[in-house]
Amino acid sequence: FQSGFGQQSDFGQGFQGGFGQNFGRQGGNARRKGRDLESGIAVSFEEAAFGCKKMISFENKTMPSLEVQIPAGIDGGQRVRLKGKGYPGSGGAPAGDLLLKVHIAEKPGYERKGMDVYTTENIPYTTAVLGGEAVFHTLYGNVTCRIPAGTQSGSKIRLKEKGIVSMKNPAVHGDAYVTIQIAVPRTVTPEERKKLQELEQLKTTWRRTA
Repeated sequence: FQSGFGQQSDFGQGFQGGFGQNFGRQGGNARRKGRDLESGIAVSFEEAAFGCKKMISFENKTMPSLEVQIPAGIDGGQRVRLKGKGYPGSGGAPAGDLLLKVHIAEKPGYERKGMDVYTTENIPYTTAVLGGEAVFHTLYGNVTCRIPAGTQSGSKIRLKEKGIVSMKNPAVHGDAYVTIQIAVPRTVTPEERKKLQELEQLKTTWRRTA
């Protein structure tokens, strides 16, 4: 009662043993929301990109297994919240929430940066020189792309909207970026070697006359 009366009065002292104890017991039964429970959940690269349902179980056998909806486009380190699945509340208050931190497994040959996906693909040296078409792998299947003549190793090709979907707007996607590597054959046939030598001679003659 100090805050109400400024000083502790005889009234407060007289009820110290009775009312004070009752008040303490009431405070112990006060409604208080349960604390949040934090854990982690592992998903594959594709599961994070397209969304999925996962079952999780706990070491404490008294807690039932839970089905978790992983939203499409979620990124590593983000959390999925399950309301009311945390520690129980007191005094009839609701339970806390379960917060699951998402861990995304690596996918060989793929790198994710936000909503964009980066890969590396090999193309034949003849396609790089003359131009043509090449088939690239994406999360959504194979895509045929036009390769400009004279493409250099290390060049990047953008595949629009072949990246990760936005969690906020399913109509919005990131892009995929393909880094080109030129595949040089380890061996060539005698005929191929002859043609390459003829090409080298033509290039040498052109440099001299240029």
